[in-house]
Amino acid sequence: MDKTLVIARKEIGELFNNKSTVLIGLGFALFFSVLKSLAIIKGEGSTAAMSLDSSLFYLSAAIGFFMAYFSSSQIFLREKMGRVIETLLCAPVDLRQIWLGKVLGVTALAYSLSLLSALVILLISNILSGPLLLPGARILVHVLLVVPTFIAALAGLLGFVQFRLGMRENRILNFVIFLPAFVALYGVGLSSATSSLAITWAYVGILFAISTLVLATTAYLTGRLSKERIVTTLP
Repeated sequence: MDKTLVIARKEIGELFNNKSTVLIGLGFALFFSVLKSLAIIKGEGSTAAMSLDSSLFYLSAAIGFFMAYFSSSQIFLREKMGRVIETLLCAPVDLRQIWLGKVLGVTALAYSLSLLSALVILLISNILSGPLLLPGARILVHVLLVVPTFIAALAGLLGFVQFRLGMRENRILNFVIFLPAFVALYGVGLSSATSSLAITWAYVGILFAISTLVLATTAYLTGRLSKERIVTTLP
């Protein structure tokens, strides 16, 4: 575990010290949080409360999705492109520890921005609206527990795929999967901000169950992936 934390601290430091990554994430989180907040304050009473819950539910996941994808590409593919991964593979640490350390690094940055977006929505919505707007218990559980699990699951899956596939296959896969998935995720969230869609415990539980299953499965598959296989996919 100590080796995993060393790798995690390294990745966290590099991600937070990368000004372009942090600025892009901040800009993305703040821009869409303000848009969501302006949509929320147009509602009244229970409609505004439902819009708040929907916005927090979807936008926190959308921000996490975007930043997990963006950061994973940097710390997994970047090291393959620069062949830095060869040095790590020769170190006295197993592949699952390398993978987990990188996943923790990605999750730290992505989740920080997800929390920021949630706080901005709460702050602006309450400043500009009349009645006090607070999220329900299910939304708090979602933001505090489900979102970081979702981010870790996505980062872990992306990391495994980027370890397993060659550079050309990764570029194709990223283009085919990321754009449609992100457009769909944000599109649903955008419509929810102006609708009376109620977020139930079932939504929260289903997302948490799927995220946990994906994370556990990917951790298992990563442990069975050979270092030699990764070396053969280097450019």
